[in-house]
Amino acid sequence: MEEREINFEDKLWKAADKLRKKIEVHEYKYVCLGLIFLRYISYAFEERQKELEKKFCDPRDDEYIPDEKMRIEAEKDKDRYLCEGVLYVPEEARWDYLVKNANQPDIGKIIDRAIELLEKEYPRQLKDVIPKIYTSINLDSFDLAYLINTFTQIDFGYDHKGKDIFGRIYEYFLGKFTEAEGKRGGEFYTPRSVTELIVKVLDVKGGRIFDPACGSGGFFVSALKKMEKEGLDKNTLSIYGQDSKPMCWKICKMNLVIRGAEGDIRIGDSYHQDQFFDLRAEYVVSNPPFNDSGWGADRVKYDDPRFKYGIPPDNNGNYAWIQHYIYHLAPNGKAGFVMANGALSVGGLEGEIRKKIIQDDLVWGIVACPAKLFYNVSLPVSLWFLRKSKPEYMKGKVLFIYAKKLFKPISRRQVIFTEEHIEKIVEKFRMFEKGEDEEKINEIGFAKVADLKEIEKNGFVLTPGRYVGIKLEEDEIPFEEKMKTYSEEFSKLLAEEAQLTKKIKEVFKSLKFEV
Repeated sequence: MEEREINFEDKLWKAADKLRKKIEVHEYKYVCLGLIFLRYISYAFEERQKELEKKFCDPRDDEYIPDEKMRIEAEKDKDRYLCEGVLYVPEEARWDYLVKNANQPDIGKIIDRAIELLEKEYPRQLKDVIPKIYTSINLDSFDLAYLINTFTQIDFGYDHKGKDIFGRIYEYFLGKFTEAEGKRGGEFYTPRSVTELIVKVLDVKGGRIFDPACGSGGFFVSALKKMEKEGLDKNTLSIYGQDSKPMCWKICKMNLVIRGAEGDIRIGDSYHQDQFFDLRAEYVVSNPPFNDSGWGADRVKYDDPRFKYGIPPDNNGNYAWIQHYIYHLAPNGKAGFVMANGALSVGGLEGEIRKKIIQDDLVWGIVACPAKLFYNVSLPVSLWFLRKSKPEYMKGKVLFIYAKKLFKPISRRQVIFTEEHIEKIVEKFRMFEKGEDEEKINEIGFAKVADLKEIEKNGFVLTPGRYVGIKLEEDEIPFEEKMKTYSEEFSKLLAEEAQLTKKIKEVFKSLKFEV
């Protein structure tokens, strides 16, 4: 993202943020994102409308319509919009209609009415997606007029789809709301450079794609963009997503709609309410909650087929997610997901689960990432890539990539992978896939193909630095993560000590001795 674009988004946020003190952040999030959505679909509609006007009025065009009445009717043909991934917007739901009525005392009702009209027009895509709260929210007509005027300043400009201007604004606001709420990074979305890298490594081309912690649907958007760029029919991609939060469901649906796509997106806790139990996907992608303590291990049935390698301890859900992904892979399926670094080397029961996964030859590649990839969390992460089945020449081998030095700072608190960085990583995976000589793939300090014997010698630890020639990774496991694990283990030991002390006292008491 260029500095100019960052500044534009930042100015937009600062203008809108003036009203945040009036209402709770989680409510204001609905207000802003809903209006940005309405602004964009109107912009895309008007852009398409102008294209059709030009087409029908130009005698040199094949679709020239000389009759004015017929021309107007043709411009209202919804299919001519939908075929370009654009919604036909009813007149009273258009942004210019909201602008004209922005100073009306009942502007809240007018906005809610616009949403109702869109729901009626597109019930399958938009029913209950855009929150109708503009009448009831604690913002007066002047506040809503201010927001309408603020978002009117958005100039999506030429080639806004190719540059994904809407996505950038939407993502920026999501990041700011996440920061304001004090939530951990990845709660609603995964930064675009990460989703692009993962879908390119997986080489998404069509079939079923599943994200059981889908957030705002960033992986789906990147997959669709990749297919469009390569001239592939995006309708051949079947999208399935699940998230435990209704807000994420709404954002994901909106994100797909403005890109002319649909998906089966459902609400539910993936740990205990797997909404797609029978789904086996060609691509599983995800950025789950990291180190989820108290994820509900005690609620998992002993015969749950997802946990064939063991039920992870309740103090960390990382390996619950990893096994969930494996379970949902088709026989030829590939998975790519973000994971906290601790999962690479943790011992105990989780270490045993990792060992079994490695021995079953499911691990395709591991990428060590730089810190600050997420907007407000400096926690370094790793990217895992799994394959349900490998070609013969890849069996018993894993590609390790140390990409911690590949980044471009875009602010004091955040870095991204550039297109060049992404291609450098993807190239190594392509070479590995094609069965090229390992000597060509291996690059000291960056990439190494290791066999299972070498991984076993390293105690089944998957930290890339151990294999590519990095002698010391000081941030192998972040201090905060170590202390969280230590404190949880210590609390568990204290609880066990208390139980043991109680039992010993009971034994002495039964012998008529007081302790």
